[in-house]
Amino acid sequence: MYFKLALRNVKKSYQDFLIYFLTLAFSVCLFYTFNSFQDQQYVMQMNEGQSQIIQSLSLIMSYLSMFVAIVLAFLILYANNFLIKRRKKELGLYMLLGMPKNKISKVLVYETLLIGLLSLVLGMVFGFLLSQLLTIVTAHLFEVSLNYRFVFSLQATIWTVVSFTIIFLVIMIFNTFVLNRYQLIDLLNAGKKHQELKLKKLWMSVVIFLISLICLGWAYYEGIEKGLLAGDLIGYIILAGSIGTVLFFLSLAGFLLTIIKSNKRIYFRNLHCFITRQINASINTNFLSMSIVCIMLLLSIGALSTGLNMSATMNKTVRYSTPYDFSYTNHNRMLDYDTKQLVTVEHAPVDLQKAIDDISLDPSYIKSSNVASVYADQLRCNDETILNMITKKDIKEFLSYQYDFVNIISLSDFNKARIARGMDALSLTDSQAYLYSNYEMVEDGVMEILAAHPELNIFQHKLKIINDDYERISLHTTIDNGFGEYLILVVADNVIPDNALVYTTYWNADLNDNIMPQAFSEYFIDQMNTTYDVPEDIHQFLQQYYVEDKDSAMEASKGMSVVFTYIGIYLGIVFMIASAVVLALQQLSSANDSKARYQILNKIGADKKMINRTIFTEIAIYFLLPLALAIVHSIIGIQVVNNVLIMFGKGDILLSSLFTGGIIILIYGSYFMITYLGYKRILKS
Repeated sequence: MYFKLALRNVKKSYQDFLIYFLTLAFSVCLFYTFNSFQDQQYVMQMNEGQSQIIQSLSLIMSYLSMFVAIVLAFLILYANNFLIKRRKKELGLYMLLGMPKNKISKVLVYETLLIGLLSLVLGMVFGFLLSQLLTIVTAHLFEVSLNYRFVFSLQATIWTVVSFTIIFLVIMIFNTFVLNRYQLIDLLNAGKKHQELKLKKLWMSVVIFLISLICLGWAYYEGIEKGLLAGDLIGYIILAGSIGTVLFFLSLAGFLLTIIKSNKRIYFRNLHCFITRQINASINTNFLSMSIVCIMLLLSIGALSTGLNMSATMNKTVRYSTPYDFSYTNHNRMLDYDTKQLVTVEHAPVDLQKAIDDISLDPSYIKSSNVASVYADQLRCNDETILNMITKKDIKEFLSYQYDFVNIISLSDFNKARIARGMDALSLTDSQAYLYSNYEMVEDGVMEILAAHPELNIFQHKLKIINDDYERISLHTTIDNGFGEYLILVVADNVIPDNALVYTTYWNADLNDNIMPQAFSEYFIDQMNTTYDVPEDIHQFLQQYYVEDKDSAMEASKGMSVVFTYIGIYLGIVFMIASAVVLALQQLSSANDSKARYQILNKIGADKKMINRTIFTEIAIYFLLPLALAIVHSIIGIQVVNNVLIMFGKGDILLSSLFTGGIIILIYGSYFMITYLGYKRILKS
């Protein structure tokens, strides 16, 4: 009997359950999809390194899903609480007709069970289909072949079912607890309780509004002004931004109404006065939750934009940093950060070319090779003559902490690298120099130095910087994205004396088509270990030589790119759904309170078209207010985050912004339309 009653309630009130059901199904779909990576690798032709990346990604997603499960649990409880409030009068009638509370709780348990099972099955079906698409995307990102067949992840299924079963059990307990707290009179009079319109005094709203602008302004200024060094103040910036957001919405209720009322032409046009008071009442009641929604939208936009931007940036940067199939780095000297001086690395081969000859590499493996050297003179990156030419505060402060010597390379070695990249050779006289950087973080500062065309004293020669611009040129294959190569000076070969201090030497090789870089890298290490007495201490080993190949660098870059992309999409979508659901449920909750007001509008002559337009405008403004402020926050926030992550290189924010905008339109817009249709239905009933 009670199960039939629950089934009839679900069928009868399916529109009331729509947002709740969609949120559950969407959550299940996401949860399964982003936990199915472990089984995707079995249909992709991956090497060992790529498989390890997928396993690491699966582990990261498992831990991340614990946090997501907690967020979704609170979100589902919030949606469930809305349904209970929506049905108070119905539950009161059950109690009035003599049904005991434990039986009413039983009906609610059956309803939760029915909706939970249905949403779980539907979410798993869509999750299964979406995971197939994700498998194809993952194979594309890794650029591997795909032996396509449907992939079913038992581990993701168990993890999803267990997580949401726990959530549903908590909801059942919560419903029973809430129902036992209500008295019959509270349930029957639920429809008579309306939100109160508490208008604040104008002067108080203005003061709070100004304080919010000061907090937000300080957070924005510090984020932009500090740039690369904003990480030191990031906690204070977040705190000031959060306080400013809360105070902004707190002051908006009284402030907004007064401003609009001051313009009689706008205020009394159509039903603007009604819409203004409706919005004012909603903000006044829900200013705290709107602030939280705004911050969640900021996190969503930031996660989506940053994750996608990082992916594009790393893929672009690795193309610059891998000009050769294989590179062997010989650290002749290392910078001692205690003494700030170069110290000789023990056991490092003095003559790199001789060392390569000694290990007897098979010449049939190698198409071409070259040796490039980096020298050091007295000029450091934090030299006052250099810093004085830079006006950008963040770059100037960053370089002031760098005791690294300016990297000096010969014109002949530089031209080898340019030719390897398919570029024309550069010409310099003995009195000229070419300055550039492989570290994009300091690019703007380098451009300021170039604009001054200074003369620098190098190896007792006065050399004038002649270039107005530059292109990034790596002397070797690496994955460190130019770290340490802050300033690089190209000089004519005659300028470098025979006794010049050799900083680092590179042996670069392009391999024949049938030789894989990763396999050659292992072969090279074996030959090196056989020829030389390599110390057991791994740190000394890395100081003596460092091996990089193009395949490994590309693979590591793509792996990190995939991780950033999926984490950004996963968290971004979850926070976007959470934000939209909170706003949707708040508006649907207020629809019951607004019934009497809309009935009055109908009685005084407002037609159906005008009323529908009023509903649309009211909901649109309510949805757009936190989104608009979140977008303003994100413009500053993404800039601060990018300043910190610029060590990976500069990316194009346009593509990630377009993708983020598409996600907002799809998810946020869908919940907006569902809210609009649900609002109209509630008023009609």
